[in-house]
Amino acid sequence: MAEQNLAAVNQPEAAIQQINLGYNAEQDRLLLRVGLADNSELLVWLTYRMARRIWQLLNNEAHIPTATSIQAEEVPERAVEQFKHEMQVAEKLQKMDFTTEYQPRKEMVNNGAMLATNVLLVRQAQKPLMLEMPCLEGITVRMNLTQELILALCNMLQLTCKEAAWEMGAVAQAQTQMPLVSEASVKKTLH
Repeated sequence: MAEQNLAAVNQPEAAIQQINLGYNAEQDRLLLRVGLADNSELLVWLTYRMARRIWQLLNNEAHIPTATSIQAEEVPERAVEQFKHEMQVAEKLQKMDFTTEYQPRKEMVNNGAMLATNVLLVRQAQKPLMLEMPCLEGITVRMNLTQELILALCNMLQLTCKEAAWEMGAVAQAQTQMPLVSEASVKKTLH
């Protein structure tokens, strides 16, 4: 997977080399592991609510095929267009590597896993789309998103949520419940 950028408060930006998302039945949470180029690792716990928000926000960008992605009342031309787009997404997903085992890093950012308390999708002029996760520990994790990273995260969410028996539906409602955040409305935090 191509390297991506990630920034956390009090941490410089670091390139992402590998990501992993797994279900922890004991915690009933997902653990997002981000392996960074500086041989450190960032761990973020995601509750069902946070995983669902990430799915809703990112799937609006990725359009990953689901059982409910094309509605019966959809205009035929729009349904065909949606189907073609979903086929392209499926082809891209098939080319991605989801089999290589995640390699844990020697150091952890913030000395352990943090708990995400919110998830925002931020669009800023002349900058890549960004996923922002404020955490209970006072750190805000920011991930610059590419189409490849969006597809990878959505695919991992589908697999781990299936394992956890979590329902991720209601994607269409996400647009009214969780709008994109503009640069002007985001509190400034340090990098």
